Amino acid sequence: MNVEKAPKSKIEQKKEMEVSPEYVQVAERALKGYLQLKSEEKVLLIKDRDTDGKTAVILEKAIDAIGSSRKEFMLSKKSKKEEILQLLQKYETIISISAGDYGTSDDIYDDIKETKNRFLALLDIDKEAFKPGGALEENPAELVERLNRMEALLSRARGFKITSVYGTDLNIPIRPLGERRWIKETGVLNPGEWGNLPVGEIYTTPDETRTNGTLMLPVLESTIKTHQGVDEFVKLTIKDGVIVAIDGGKSAEVLRDQLAKESKESEKEYNDPWAPYRIAEMGFGANSKARGVVADPDKSYRRAGVSVVEAEKRFGTIHLAFGDAKHGDEGAEGFHTASSHYDFVIPRNGLTVEMFTSEQDFDKKNKGQKIINDGGINFF
Repeated sequence: MNVEKAPKSKIEQKKEMEVSPEYVQVAERALKGYLQLKSEEKVLLIKDRDTDGKTAVILEKAIDAIGSSRKEFMLSKKSKKEEILQLLQKYETIISISAGDYGTSDDIYDDIKETKNRFLALLDIDKEAFKPGGALEENPAELVERLNRMEALLSRARGFKITSVYGTDLNIPIRPLGERRWIKETGVLNPGEWGNLPVGEIYTTPDETRTNGTLMLPVLESTIKTHQGVDEFVKLTIKDGVIVAIDGGKSAEVLRDQLAKESKESEKEYNDPWAPYRIAEMGFGANSKARGVVADPDKSYRRAGVSVVEAEKRFGTIHLAFGDAKHGDEGAEGFHTASSHYDFVIPRNGLTVEMFTSEQDFDKKNKGQKIINDGGINFF
């Protein structure tokens, strides 16, 4: 085992002592199973100043237990794309626990198609994701069966009407003639592929030009704000697939500022300032052990919630993303590229999702099937 890293500070050493061996064992099993990580492989572990310290220690110990050599790379605003590309050519497996927004790392998703790395994007995942009996230990056979049954149902969809007790009223059509397929996230990462942990979702890109209505957000994406909630519901008005208004309190202001920043970046990179505001994904969670976004309902909305990479996998939830629609999966990608991709998880509580199997029925809102009905799951 070979480890290239900077010396640990006293704080990091203390965090290392506090990590439970059981959490490390869960991480080790996940890396062996999902990544099929082997002792002879080299791992590049990407961090930044916002990386969760205990998550880093858990992964480091798991990689060391497998016997793989690893190098730690600290991402910052000074990092250069060429520097990262050189590292991709030296390490088979890339694991990112970078929670910040650094444009220099965005190209990894495309670069690995050429360099054939396996890329695990864990973003702002916290240590509780590795808790024994949690989402990383979902029964693989049961998850695959569940996703297959969800795919069989969703592949018939031509549109959805989404409503909630707190004001969501959104119509989402699917592009006609089977133009796009549903992608199931499960199984093993192959060279040239990327994914998250835990696994367990099915998604596609809906019709970017005909999605209309109101989407009420009870929480922002965790990489925008780690809060488990919002000060007041954030109201998104969507017209022809694009967010045209963001209303609410302080949380709405945070989202407006973030998307305005991404709009400038997308205009500079892709000559499309509206790209971050355009719908890019509709997905359903399928992992029965994944946690919801609210970590402690008795605490302030400002309390840190569960990372989006886990919360979006929770069975019975849906998530809608805006921004980049180039997911890397043939048949599911949209037309537009953006500098950002933000997933917003819509919890089950008070949620209704009605599915229509013909365009005519979708237009008339006739003969719909409520696959989620006031929080109740009716997929099967």
